[in-house]
Amino acid sequence: MPVNTSKRLYTQVASDCIHEPVQVNTVVVIHPGSLNLRFGRASDTFPVTIPNCIARKKKDGKIPGQSDKIAPWMLRKEREHHGARKQKEQGLRSANEALEVKPMDSGEYRPPSSVKQLHSNNIRVRGVRTDVLSPFKWSNTDKSPPFIIGDEVLYTRPDAGYSFHWPMRHGRLNIHEGPGGTLSAVMADLEQLWGTALETFLDIPVKDLKYYKALLLISDVYTHIHVREMMDVLLNKLGFGAAMVHQESVCGAFGAGVPSGCIVDVGDQKTSVCCIEDGISHKNTRLTMEVGGSDISRMFLDLLNTLGFNPAIDLRLYSDALSVQEMKERLCHLDHNRYGYLEESIQIKKPGENIVKYLIQIGDELVIAPLSVFFPDMLALQGDSLTRIQRRNEGDPADPHDDFYLKQVQTKQDTASKLSKKKDNQESTRDPDMGLDESGLNVLQDDDSNDMPDTMTMTDTSKSRRGEEEEMDEDSNLEEVAPPLMGIDHAILYSIDKCESDEIKKKMYSCIVVVGGGLNFESTQPWLQYCVWKNMPGYFRPLLETMDVITRPKEMDPQIVCWKGASILACLDTTQELWIKQKEWDQFGVRMLRERAPFVW
Repeated sequence: MPVNTSKRLYTQVASDCIHEPVQVNTVVVIHPGSLNLRFGRASDTFPVTIPNCIARKKKDGKIPGQSDKIAPWMLRKEREHHGARKQKEQGLRSANEALEVKPMDSGEYRPPSSVKQLHSNNIRVRGVRTDVLSPFKWSNTDKSPPFIIGDEVLYTRPDAGYSFHWPMRHGRLNIHEGPGGTLSAVMADLEQLWGTALETFLDIPVKDLKYYKALLLISDVYTHIHVREMMDVLLNKLGFGAAMVHQESVCGAFGAGVPSGCIVDVGDQKTSVCCIEDGISHKNTRLTMEVGGSDISRMFLDLLNTLGFNPAIDLRLYSDALSVQEMKERLCHLDHNRYGYLEESIQIKKPGENIVKYLIQIGDELVIAPLSVFFPDMLALQGDSLTRIQRRNEGDPADPHDDFYLKQVQTKQDTASKLSKKKDNQESTRDPDMGLDESGLNVLQDDDSNDMPDTMTMTDTSKSRRGEEEEMDEDSNLEEVAPPLMGIDHAILYSIDKCESDEIKKKMYSCIVVVGGGLNFESTQPWLQYCVWKNMPGYFRPLLETMDVITRPKEMDPQIVCWKGASILACLDTTQELWIKQKEWDQFGVRMLRERAPFVW
């Protein structure tokens, strides 16, 4: 088989991998998220967190950028459709009904708040400008640096002559049609961003990276070519001595300290669900949805606007978008027992200006906003790419043993076997004294097929080739289609249902781990447990002794659980044989990922 041939190809390479003592301080763990980039040495207690963005100085001020003011994670084209309003209203009705039918711990039902009453109160509220200056300041760009990274990116003036590039969006590379949206341009941004961040925050010169190893976290549902390009940046462009890739869900399980379970990663712009068993990610259970914490932030601001609260907030500005995110994280919750009209003080902090305070009343909106990931119709999103599942390898010219090659070889072997059996059958029924087939087809011994019309000269080889192509087309047509956008509880049920046996499903239902910062609210655990329990198949409930939903693994910030798990994995003795050295990458390229990746490539 080709796989065995490939493995023999690397026998010598594998034999050269000598197990050396693990030097934790020379291993760098990089976790590129849609909003934040987390990185640090595996020996560090906490990672360094900066915006995953780079601002580049424009060579010509007239060149249009993707948009110098827009926070791309807040304004979405998927909301621009005729049925958006109706879809949002339907989602809000479903969320309010869910609040009404779920009894509180006291046994009573939660009384709803009145939007009209809140609106009549808040419409009269005016902001009070305080004497306190905002702690945020516009970044100093007087020296016109060629690029800016770190927190300074978020407070770069829109008119400073910089274009902003976010290499990741919705959990994958931000490939788009605008300027800087090609694959090569995005990889150039990653190279510049990662290299400068390591020098600035970890004090590691790029020229010394040859003495370091890099572990890169990738999404559960990944694109093969994108992973190849990021590995090339690490090993060839930045010059790391060795590198490895690992999936976020597996690292999340290690960080949470659970060997098996359903891992739910809610980030800023995507939510991924995957079932992990003994450190292995089940391919069929992977599901990624393009909704996350930023959608909750936008939903919270929309709900405040319906209550008559309309502060001077422009979501196209990075600073304002982050203010809404901070407001959401401080006020929103999923505690079903808290209700009524709450008076809250909201502060609007703009760079270079005094803080403005608003004293408003809020009701159920504090709970309804987080429920938007349970009832995604509230977000009014429509599109074909809102959900993704793991597809087969797209094919790579640099990898001769990709899925297409293996499929072709297998098909040819099957065809050759069929032809051999057919030939044996023909020889067993052929008259030895004649060169004619007894079936009456009069197959000539001499090759005179050139005298026949083209339509009559289809040989067995061409037939087999056509059959091979038809079989591959049929196989691609049978490939599973990604499901429509669904609530996070139904996404968990979908993922677990893809497990092979009831025993594995029972194991997944008994341990659900939520990581990432997108759903980091008070009382998320009981609400998620209630929703999953209510909708799960009834015959599983008696089989479960307990359903453990973990939202703060080891009392750790859920935003860094995956990074922490990756730093643990990088130091295990069993992981050392998975490193891909720079010289191996130069010699074999992407084929090394097929041999060394800790998941089926």
